[in-house]
Amino acid sequence: MDRQCESKMSGWRTITLRNAATRTVGLTVDSGTGGQPQKRATLTVDRLTGSATRWETFSSNNLGLRLRLLARVAHTGEVGGVALQALAGLASLVGAVLVYTGIALSLRRLAACGAEDREPR
Repeated sequence: MDRQCESKMSGWRTITLRNAATRTVGLTVDSGTGGQPQKRATLTVDRLTGSATRWETFSSNNLGLRLRLLARVAHTGEVGGVALQALAGLASLVGAVLVYTGIALSLRRLAACGAEDREPR
């Protein structure tokens, strides 16, 4: 099977086998770093004959599936490497700071409101 994968995608790095109780077996062949769906393809092999029955690359998928696959890795920053991952981490940190400041402001207002109610008129 590795020769079939090599003939379809030279320089592959990983092959993942989806083992199911069917006549065909699916192999995901990846030549990227794992976070690059455009460098991933699926080879479907017949269990009985050992021949490849279908080869599906990223570009052969419809537009909706391609966008969904890219959206996941773009959301986590994997598409842009370390720079976008650092940006995603910074955005997460900013989100946490916003939550903290929102809670701190509401507690301060609540304390100020309670202090006004206790003052004699």
